[in-house]
Amino acid sequence: MRGPATLANAVRPRVPQYTADAIPDIVIITVQYGNFTDTAALAASLGKVRESDKCELVVVDNETRAPTADLETLQRMAPFRVLVLRPLQNLFYWGGAAFALGSLFGSEGPFPKWVIICNNDVTIGDPGFFQNLLSLNAQQYPIVAPSIISLAEGRDQNPILRTPAGPLKRLKWRIYDIDYRIARTLLAIHGIAKRLSGTFPRRRSRTPTRKSDQKVYAPHGAFMIFSSAFFERGGTLDTTVPMFAEELTIAALAQRLGLPVWYCPGLQVFHREHSTTGPGLTRAKYEMERMARRHYFGLITDAPK
Repeated sequence: MRGPATLANAVRPRVPQYTADAIPDIVIITVQYGNFTDTAALAASLGKVRESDKCELVVVDNETRAPTADLETLQRMAPFRVLVLRPLQNLFYWGGAAFALGSLFGSEGPFPKWVIICNNDVTIGDPGFFQNLLSLNAQQYPIVAPSIISLAEGRDQNPILRTPAGPLKRLKWRIYDIDYRIARTLLAIHGIAKRLSGTFPRRRSRTPTRKSDQKVYAPHGAFMIFSSAFFERGGTLDTTVPMFAEELTIAALAQRLGLPVWYCPGLQVFHREHSTTGPGLTRAKYEMERMARRHYFGLITDAPK
């Protein structure tokens, strides 16, 4: 299983890279567009996790100008196998992850017990992360959302939605999607309201924080975990739109296939947000966000009742 690392330069392997008797327990797919420093930090954090020898890191390099020497150094230094794939063009996040899955496992597998798809601007600080993940029942936990702690705000970003968006939230999305200028105005108002709320003491919630695993609707896209059962029961990555649809399309697919999405706060990672896309709303980002939501609305409208 632990043969020499390879660098696939703009070439899709013609056959899956693994056989059933040589497949790692955990495959981590991360997609980078430049920002090699983030990828190196992710790999360094993985190396400090117990049982990292049971994992393999797959780096999809969407930026063909990224120095090959840096990637090859990462392959030599990491205490686990690192595979680098370089597609012919920028496939964005979900497209890059789907490219890796198709290249390594084909459409029918065999698949690893766990596949992690994540941004390259995340790190794992818990030495027992892999042990805790491997202790989960893959059949019962087809989609897992860990606790994702924002380094900028210190809050847990998961889940994106505990339940499907209600009429009010969907109306807000539709207003937001009318025009770029309207979206910028709404974001400015939200920012002002958020700053004002920080000047007043918060009331304590009467509902205690739940630390146990719980079923949710939509996981955060920065770090998603899929078990082999997800793929065996028809799960795929929807690459219809380039970016920003990951959480919602997975939620819609899970609902259609009857697959539970589990929020597991016992699994924790850290997220340095907007490392690649930047913090502001540009017109290009807005158009991709709007395209993603429109695609999602079509999915839930067409879903069987």
